[in-house]
Amino acid sequence: MSMETYRMVITEDEAAEELLVDVYNIDDVIEATERVPYEEYALTSTTESSPDARETDATADVTILDVQVTRVEEAFEVRLLGDREELAVERIADADWGLTNTEA
Repeated sequence: MSMETYRMVITEDEAAEELLVDVYNIDDVIEATERVPYEEYALTSTTESSPDARETDATADVTILDVQVTRVEEAFEVRLLGDREELAVERIADADWGLTNTEA
């Protein structure tokens, strides 16, 4: 294997119902993806337009890519893993993304 550069892009779907994470290789081919419906966490979007995409690059020599999304302290933590090692992490805070708890 050789070093590859990957671009993790975090966005929201058009209906503002889920967090989308796509990881692209240098040729813009999706290598890994994850979808997180807001309703699973009792969240709803309160913004009229989607927030700006978050992009993070990582360069690594890996055979397996994985995206993990966890919920911590009113935010999503999105991790890009390569061969189980953390390559990149982004924190998506509810306040920054315009999300509110529907059970509050």
